Parts: sequence; structure tokens; C-alpha cells
Amino acid sequence: MKTDFIPIDYDYFDWHGRNYAKITGRNSSGKRICVIDTCPVYLWAILKDKLSKDKINKLIKKIEKIELDTKGRKTRVEKVEIHDKNFLGKPVKALKVFATNYKDLHDVADKLGLPEIEKRRGYDLGYITHYIIEKKITPLHWYEIEGEVLNNSEEFGGIDAVLDVDLCIKLDKVKEINDKKFTPKILAYDIETDEIQIGKGEILMISLVSDGFKKVITWKTAHKKQDYVEYVKDEAELLEKFTEYVKKVSPDFLVGYFSDGFDLPYLKARAEKHNVKLSLGLDGSQPRFSRGMSITGKIKGIVHIDLLKFIRTAYAQYMTSETLSLNEVAKEFLGDTKKDFKLEHSSKISGTDWEKYYEYNLHDSVLTLNLFEKFWPDLSEFVKTTNEPVFEISRAGLSKYTESYILHNLEKYNEIPEKRPGYEEISKRKHSGGVEGAFVLEPKPGLYENIAIFDFTSMHTSIIISHNISRSTLLEKPSKNAVSIKTDKGTFYFKKEKGFFPLMLREIFELRKKFKKQYQKNPNPITKARSNAFKVLSASAHGYIGFFGGRYYSIEASASILAFVRKFNKETIKKVEDSGHKVIYADTDSVALLMNNKSESEIKKLLTKLNSELPGVMELELEDFYKRGLWVTTRAGTTGAKKKYALIDKKGKTKIRGFETVRRDWCKLARDMQNKVIRQILKDGNEKQALKYVKEIIKELKERKISKEDLVIRTQLKKPLSEYKATTPHVIAARKMIEKKIPIGQGNLIEYYVAETRDKKKLVRDKVKLLDEKGEYNKKYYLERQILPAVENIFQVFNINVQEIIEGKKQMTLGDF
Repeated sequence: MKTDFIPIDYDYFDWHGRNYAKITGRNSSGKRICVIDTCPVYLWAILKDKLSKDKINKLIKKIEKIELDTKGRKTRVEKVEIHDKNFLGKPVKALKVFATNYKDLHDVADKLGLPEIEKRRGYDLGYITHYIIEKKITPLHWYEIEGEVLNNSEEFGGIDAVLDVDLCIKLDKVKEINDKKFTPKILAYDIETDEIQIGKGEILMISLVSDGFKKVITWKTAHKKQDYVEYVKDEAELLEKFTEYVKKVSPDFLVGYFSDGFDLPYLKARAEKHNVKLSLGLDGSQPRFSRGMSITGKIKGIVHIDLLKFIRTAYAQYMTSETLSLNEVAKEFLGDTKKDFKLEHSSKISGTDWEKYYEYNLHDSVLTLNLFEKFWPDLSEFVKTTNEPVFEISRAGLSKYTESYILHNLEKYNEIPEKRPGYEEISKRKHSGGVEGAFVLEPKPGLYENIAIFDFTSMHTSIIISHNISRSTLLEKPSKNAVSIKTDKGTFYFKKEKGFFPLMLREIFELRKKFKKQYQKNPNPITKARSNAFKVLSASAHGYIGFFGGRYYSIEASASILAFVRKFNKETIKKVEDSGHKVIYADTDSVALLMNNKSESEIKKLLTKLNSELPGVMELELEDFYKRGLWVTTRAGTTGAKKKYALIDKKGKTKIRGFETVRRDWCKLARDMQNKVIRQILKDGNEKQALKYVKEIIKELKERKISKEDLVIRTQLKKPLSEYKATTPHVIAARKMIEKKIPIGQGNLIEYYVAETRDKKKLVRDKVKLLDEKGEYNKKYYLERQILPAVENIFQVFNINVQEIIEGKKQMTLGDF
């Protein structure tokens, strides 16, 4: 049979001792298809230099006799080929050792500890990655496939009878075809419980939302039943009904928010308690959980997505939200929020409150679905760029993105993959000490007029490309015909002959430019996502080189890249100042300079001159021209604060960096006040109106005219409450919430205010109250611990002492009049 096909989920199984890939996807008619396929499995044995043909032939014959019996599985070396390859950029002769089962390659490698063999590699990629590299059937690309339809077949143990798919095809032929539009079938879910600790309390309700489908399943009844609510008799039936609906909707993606850490393991735990089989997999299997840095839940044939993990990697660094809670993320990306409902123990909920709870639960799934649809273009482009399955990439960190791209592109350079470092090697790397960071020029605090800012385009990446820096190009000893750089770790030398990593990075760099232009020419979610995928890959290169767990980690290369960053930053500062401009600030890859009555075209000419003197692909670009900029003092008030400034352009748009406007332990009043003060000073060009505003706030606070809601402090629980050793204010607040049977857990925002107390208690934690607790806010705390630190270093620029204003002392500086 012949059909088109898009791979979505990858898994594998063993049959008669061999590995088979099981790929689930759709055709353009929407039919669900499972493809069964296999590929040769092998590892590489890199030979020592200058081995004679005779020795190599004898070695091959010896290797071909290797047989293993591991865990009841018989594996043998099936054939051996000799190849000319590269390893870390150096030409090598290597044996390609084919074996029966990928799971046994590590054991085969152990048998290859022979005198003639230098290194053994390629046995630790994982079967799915190996399969994708070998067969080039990559996720989310369209293919025309041809093969035998398995229908009540005994082959592969009758797998087609078990799988809940429209077609099960044993693959024969495949070819890539032009991309078609693919709209995945998504089902979002969310659970509500009385307890946060996994499995400790009952699940009260589960919401499910898909295109044209909304459902809340519950065994807790209300006075009035909404259309979307379905009642069941108890928690066990709730779990059965959830499984039934997942099978009925048959989604490509089952999507939750923090569902790896909470929803799915909670469902599994409660199912086990009631002896209910949570048969969510297309083969009737239950979710499998694996523990690494964090727990992950996998469902066979359906991709389980924990949206929080993808957002944390791909978006967190660009976000302005206080936390990555569903409420904050939805507010920022969708302009929507969770429904307003006060969570309490179910024993305290009655009547119409249950109807509000249903709505609250349902809306969480609505938000999750809408967020997935918002982020799907980005996620799909990351998958297409790295060639790793959606399940892995949705949970991966930036270094995983980079390493995946490397592994799937090594073939272009005839490279054998390096091995993953073991525990001892990672520990050794961690204890080798850090490297000297980038150069930051300490600013002179002040309010400046007419500023230009130059930025190095992808500075670290362009340095790697231009100076050929990588582990594979690092020379063991000094060479005249090499690039050299002095670092805090010593002087290092890199060969000039281009290495595979800088070449690969050059390709990423050029594709980033290409897709950025495509997006500018035709802005839409797909072109934006493609441009962003390569932007992230490009920006992650240096971080990957310094990542302890990376296959291509190199502390020498990392130190060298940062040494070049400092070198070019300092050289640019000197050249700008030699041209007659004062540099007021420089940070890693940017330089801020005063225009000195020069026109914009003259500044652009200076930029052109600077670029003409840069090597390779290194380039400075004009970030923007700014009407005004504010650089402040440190809290001590003696020096300029690094990485802390605010700018306003000619259109009135502000750029604020390093200020605590999103600091979680600040109340809304402090954050809003700081933000308004900064913007007012930038707009006016002086501090007068801003100071007047601060005095009004201080007066209102002293007279208790400020709303308690504006004084609420929100702090996130970053770990389970039981793991906190220090008794901080938010820990006290969290304990009070538990006493009131309010469900809380890791990741929750804890809200409280600091109140007046009858006796004079010194510690803030002794003054903590929840919002519904009666009391008056503590004036002294909010004045000295919230208002003062929010604006103190801003007004120090104008020689104004905010502490004296708070204390009611007369100001004797010019700025006070």
C-alpha cells in the first residue's frame, strides 16, 4: 500500500532479538498510521595509527567471532567494515561493527578493549536517534511511504491487532515529499485535588478540552449542572471515564501544564489505589515514568506534552512575568487569566461554589489548549531543526537542542560522534573551576542625553566561526600557524583549518540570517518560528561548549571565546573614544556612547569604519538612537551599578534593564512606583515630578490610604514545603495556608502581607498574615523594606536621600526644591 505520512511519535520494540522502530503519525486524510521499520545497528572502533593491513584483517576476524548472551537475548557481531572517517576533525581509520541489537552495543564495545583499538564510539545515541540518523525519517516532515498492511498478521507478535490505529504498515519504501499543512489533534487536560502531595488525596474533577469538545468529569455534585459537566459515582469511575474520553478523542498530543510533575503521576497513583488500568497508550499500555533531572510521563503512540517545560526552555528568558505559573504565562501570551476562585478543601465547598469550581477547572484546560496552539509553530520548528521527536524536544534544554543538531549533521563532515560523558567525567569537569566572564565597564551614574548603542551580532557565535574555536580545532601544543589567545586558564592555540563545529555553526548563522529576512518579508507564525529556532540554536553554541554534560565540552574553548569577547569589547571602547565619543557603558557585547552633537549619519559612518576592522563574520549593528538614558548607583551609593539602566527613544518607547520591576518579593506598589519613577525621569529629563510622586506615595502610606491589595507580596514555592530549612516569610504563609486546608505545592505563588503586631517583634516572618486575616499593614516595613530600596539608588543620582524623606527630615539639596 502507498500513502502519505507525517511521523509524530517514535518508539521501538524487540522482535526475535532485533530492534524495530514503531512510528505513529497521520496521513493527509487524518487517518492514524503506525509504521514498523528497522535499520542496521552498529558502533565504531577507531584504530590506532599505522596498523598494517594484515593486523587489521586479523582484528576484523577476531571481532566477527564476538557473541553475547545478555539478559536472555543473544547478540553477535554480524559483520565488520573498514572506513576512512574523521574523529574530532582528525582523519582516522575505523571499523564499523554491526551487531544484532542496539541495547547490546555497550557490551559489544566492552569486548573491543583491544590493543589495536584506540576508542569505541557511537553506541550511546539511543536507538531512536540512531534510527532517525540512519533512515532519515525525521519528525514532522511529510513522506510518501509504501509497504505491507499488517491485518491480523502474526508478524511482530500480532502487533497490529493491539494498536488502536487505522493502518499498521511494515515499511518497504519511503521518500520525502513537499510539506503539507498539518493541524494536530490536541487534547488539553487538568485535574483538581484536595492534596498537593502526589496521590495523597482524592481527585475531585478532571477537565478535558479539544477542538469542539469541552468536558468536566466529577463525582462532586452541585445544585445546578452545566452542559459540559458529567457526573460519575466515585473517583474510580472518574479515572475510567477519563481514559475512555482520551481514547474517544484519540489526540496526537495530550497536553497539560506541569503535568509531568503533578497531573499525570497523580492520575497514575490514584488509578493504582483503585486498581483501575489507566490504558492511555495506543497499545493499551499505561503511562511510563522516568526520572532524570525531573520526572517525565510517556504514553505510547500519543505524545504527552508538559507545556511548562517547553516554555521554561524556549521563552522564560524573554518573559516579563513574575513566575511561570499558568496564570502568569496565559496573561502574558494570551491576555487571559485563570478564573477567579478561592481554592479551599472540598469539605468547605458547597452549593454554587462547586459550579464555580467546575468553571475554574475547565478554564485551566482552555488556557492550556490555547497556549499550546500559540506555541505549536515554535515547537514544531525546533523539532524540524533538531530532528529529534516532539516528546524529547518539548522537554529538552538548550544544550540538548545544540547537541541534537550536531549529531544529526555529523554525516556531512564524515565525523564519528563523541561519547556522552560519564558521571566521573562530569564531576571532574565541574571541579575544574569556572572561567573568567565577559568585561563590563562600570558606568558613571547619571542622566545622559543623546545616546547611541552598538551591539555585536551573535558575538560569541561569530567569534567561534571567525576564529575557528572548538574542541576539535584545539591544538595540543603552540603553533605559529594558529589562532592564539591568552586566557585565565592559559594560552590556547586553534588550528586555522576549519573544524566541523565552526563550519556547522556558520551554516546555522547563515540560515538564521536567511530566515530572519524571510520573516521580515513575510511575517507569519511559521516564518517567525523558523527564524526563532535558528536564533536560539545560534545563541546556545557557547553555552553548549561550556556545558559539563556535553559530548563536545571544552573548558579551553569556552575560556578562549570569553577572552575574545573581552578583547573585542575593550578594543571597540578604545576605538569609539579615540573617535571623540565618550563611552558611558559597555556590557559583554554592547557599547553605549554619547553622540556629542554628531548626526545619526555620522554615527553610522563610525559604525561602518568599526565593522571594516573586524575579522570574519563579526559585525557590530546599531541597536538604536536614544533621547535619554539613566544609569544609577549601587545600593551602597558609591559606585555605578552594572547591568542596570533605562533608556527612552525618540518615540517615547522605554527600555529598562536590571531593575527589580518584576522582583517577586516586592509588592505591587513598590514595583509600580519604581517603574513610574524611571519612566517619569526619562520623559522629563529631570527628577522633579518623580520626586513629587514618591512623596505623595510616602504620605499616603503613612496615612494608611494605600490598599492592602497593593501591598501583597507574592513569592513562589520553589520546592516542596518540607524541604525548606530556613523559616522565611513565605514559608510561614504557606504553613498558614495548609492549616486552613488550602491546597498548595511546589510552583505555587504564596501571597501574604506584613502586618503590625502588638509587641515589637523584630523578624519579618513574625508579622506575616494571609490576605483574609484581619490586621493593619506594617508602615515601617513597607517604607523601609519596599519603598526605599525601590527608588533609593535612582534618586542618589540627583543627590537626594529618600531615607530622609521617609523620616520627614528637610532636604537641603537642590533637587528637593
